[in-house]
Amino acid sequence: MTEILQEEKKSAKISADVPLEAKTMVITQTKGKETVIGPRLVCTSASGTSKIIPLKQAKLVIGRSVEADLNLQDPLVSRKHGVIEKRDNDYLVRNVSTTNPLLLNEVAIAEKRLYTGDQIKIGNTILAFISDRSEDSRQVEINAGAQEAKSGWGFWLSIFLLLIFTGYFGYFKAYTPLKVKWALKSVAKQINAQNYDLAQNTLEKLLMSDLPPDSTHQVMERLAETALAITEHKDKTEGLEPVMAYLKSYLSEYGAGKEAEVLWDRLDYYRLTLGHRLESTNKPQQAVRQYSAIKEDSIYYEEAHKAIRRIWLAHQQHSRQDQTLVQLLKEADAHFQAQQYLKPVNQNAFVLYQAVLTLEPGHKLALDRIDQMKGFYHDNGEKYFSQKKWAKALSYFERYYLIDTDNRQVNDKVKICREKVSDARTLVSKSKSSLKKKSRRKSKEERRQEQAEKKEEIKRLLEESGAESSWIMKYLFEEETDKTNSDKPW
Repeated sequence: MTEILQEEKKSAKISADVPLEAKTMVITQTKGKETVIGPRLVCTSASGTSKIIPLKQAKLVIGRSVEADLNLQDPLVSRKHGVIEKRDNDYLVRNVSTTNPLLLNEVAIAEKRLYTGDQIKIGNTILAFISDRSEDSRQVEINAGAQEAKSGWGFWLSIFLLLIFTGYFGYFKAYTPLKVKWALKSVAKQINAQNYDLAQNTLEKLLMSDLPPDSTHQVMERLAETALAITEHKDKTEGLEPVMAYLKSYLSEYGAGKEAEVLWDRLDYYRLTLGHRLESTNKPQQAVRQYSAIKEDSIYYEEAHKAIRRIWLAHQQHSRQDQTLVQLLKEADAHFQAQQYLKPVNQNAFVLYQAVLTLEPGHKLALDRIDQMKGFYHDNGEKYFSQKKWAKALSYFERYYLIDTDNRQVNDKVKICREKVSDARTLVSKSKSSLKKKSRRKSKEERRQEQAEKKEEIKRLLEESGAESSWIMKYLFEEETDKTNSDKPW
């Protein structure tokens, strides 16, 4: 498959008359042997320049921030505006901005699945989703005409069976989808009229009825959209804490579904915002609890962990403010020679050299030693990464991250290692599950147990103490977790 982007005309006058929306792509199919390129975005700026972005990673963050995977320098684009995510072999686009819309085919959306040819508009930039995978093409339903009936008793038997099947499946295949469709239209009107509670009640009643999976998914999608509208309304009228309380209440009930991802993103955004507010008002312990509660797969995870590291360093340096430069250097050198770069947690070479730099920012020995420590973790991480020993590589790259959070190459490899480790665990889990399925079907009690475990996981994710789930919290504060004052992570 080849792509031909419509070229701008050479004449400046003619080019100026062609609006951005008129610029098109022509996709041609080559016969014979095909070259599969894979899903990608064609990014067209307001000036008309275009570039292709392959969708090779599981999650692509789009925004104005330098931390975004696709950086768009446009005042109409939020710092973190949208996410394109591969989920269950489908590609979805999600709006994570609290202030600016994300348009899919000229319609503002919260989250939708992408099909080849779809156009996403963020600010003044158009992103066309193109894929040569058959599953990314929109399926056109073709109702074939019924074949002429046979004669004799066979014809009447066919009619009889048809009536039976029509009566049996009519409710599920015809009436139920229509009932859901009518209800969703009613809900859309209620949302437009800002009757959010009424819309939510309508959808919750629908969920209590016996719906087929497709209808349940549609209702859950609209319920998530309604919850998002309620969230935005509460944010404007009531403030941060009430909106977080509402989100936690909603997610505790409906947070297990994939449709709730946009609301998990919104909760993590508010946690980050509250963490910044608490940190700026000199409440670092409370700020750390908010930062550490942010999920590992969140787009705000990296920013939150930089903040945790920043608070930890400030705490360590404060505890050594009475030591002289000579004392700090002597103690730091002893730890460095023993290769105690980041261990013990609260008394190691890195912490001590950072304390030296607090007293003398340009101290050459301290800077050189920190560079040597970075080199140690980087080189070992690269070695195990090249050997595809993902867990081992991850342990070294995570230690590097504690020293330097701004190395994009290392940060990308941390994500890759986490994905590989997670994939390996999932594969083992699936194989065990497959063996169980072959031996016997799950009992009702086992299904109830699975649902209870999901509820427990959601409960843990909603708690403000994220030390159990955050590797950086485990590492930075592991020696202090048994202290009686639970208000402090150190």
